[in-house]
Formats: sequence, C-alpha cells, structure tokens
Amino acid sequence: MSLLEFHSYNEYVDQFTTLSDVRYLRNWDLQRKLIKNACGKSCLGGLLTEEEYHDRRQKELDMLKPRGLAESQLFGDFLNNNDRVLKQIAKREKMLLNKQLSTIIYLLMRSSNGLEVSGFIDLEQSLRESRFLGSKYFVDWKGVFEGTVKLKPGKHHLSHYDWYKNRVVYNDSDNFQVVDEGAHSLLMQHRGDHKMICVNTKCDCPASKNARRSMHASPIYGHAIFFDHIIRRIN
Repeated sequence: MSLLEFHSYNEYVDQFTTLSDVRYLRNWDLQRKLIKNACGKSCLGGLLTEEEYHDRRQKELDMLKPRGLAESQLFGDFLNNNDRVLKQIAKREKMLLNKQLSTIIYLLMRSSNGLEVSGFIDLEQSLRESRFLGSKYFVDWKGVFEGTVKLKPGKHHLSHYDWYKNRVVYNDSDNFQVVDEGAHSLLMQHRGDHKMICVNTKCDCPASKNARRSMHASPIYGHAIFFDHIIRRIN
C-alpha cells in the first residue's frame, strides 16, 4: 500500500475500518480513536502513528523525484498492461494536456474491507498537477499505469460520495464548476467555454449532449464512465 494514495492521516486510518465496524459503532470519530489506540481487531495491520505516516509519505515522495517526467513525456508511456480503463486514460492524455479535450471520469470503488466510495475526477487537472511533486493533489500516475497504485476518488475531487457515511463532498476544479441542480441532476460547467455537462447517465437533457459518454470495464476499476467534452474555442 502506497501512502501517496491518501491525502490526510485520517484517510489513511479509515482504511483500517471494516464494514462490521461501520455497522456496529456508526461513529467514525470513535472508530478512529479505537484504531489509533490499537483497541480491537481492526488494528492488526501495523498502524502507523501520525508522525510515522507523514515521515514515510515524504520519503515516498522523495523517492519519486529522481524519476520525474521530462517535459514532453506522458504518464501513459508507463502503461505496461491491458487494463481497458487505463488504456482509455492514456489514449486521452495528450489531448487533455493540450486543452483540446476535457474529461470527467466516474469511478465506483470497493475497498478490501467492503466500504464503497464513488466520485467524479477532473482527469486533466489530476494528470497535470501530478507532474509536480509538491502539489497537494498529487497522484502517482506512473504507479497507476504500471499497476502498482490504484486510482481512487478522493475528497478533493469534483465529487466524493461515501456510501456508508452517506456523505457527499463537492469541489470546483480548474476546468469545471459544480452546479447542484437538486432534483434535476449534478451538472458541471466547463470554465473555458461555459458549456453545461450533465453527468447523470440516465438523463437525456440538453446538457447531456455536451459530452460524449462511454463506459469501459476492467477487473481493477469495474465499470468506469468517461464524459468527454470537446472544448469550444471562444473568440
């Protein structure tokens, strides 16, 4: 498990929470305290202290520095498997970075302990910012394409929904502004050409025509949905 997958110590601690813990305690703060104090079966995985977590995470970041990307190199160049979802991301990377395309990807993930999260990710921003190790949104995309790291929805992405906490978080990104239309759907407005994009796959409203939807399945990522928006240049 790479600590670069987590953006805070609490996110790391939550990985030690099981589905049984959620059903029995129903209190995440209490669960974290129990885990941190090594009380209970959930703690049998060698939990790091907060200081150890930050120290090891920084060492992982430092190990990546000598392998930084050349300006013209793409993360997709490291793809070494036939995963259909990763192949679709690699196929789009150059167009995304050249601002010809803007893509939102939807992922629904089930962790090893049975807890589910889902979210929408601004693919261009994630790929771009991950070229800089100091970014708080850093994702080890090299590891993702090599199959050693798993891409997961985070609380910093466009949306993050925790199915067991029944809690959703929305965030604007560099390319999209989240528009919560309540009963209608969740809309994303592209900041460049101001087009509205509907990310409800069951909706057939005019905003759904502003992005091409496609679904791709893989053993690692299940069924991932891509919303590809061709950027319209404004004179």
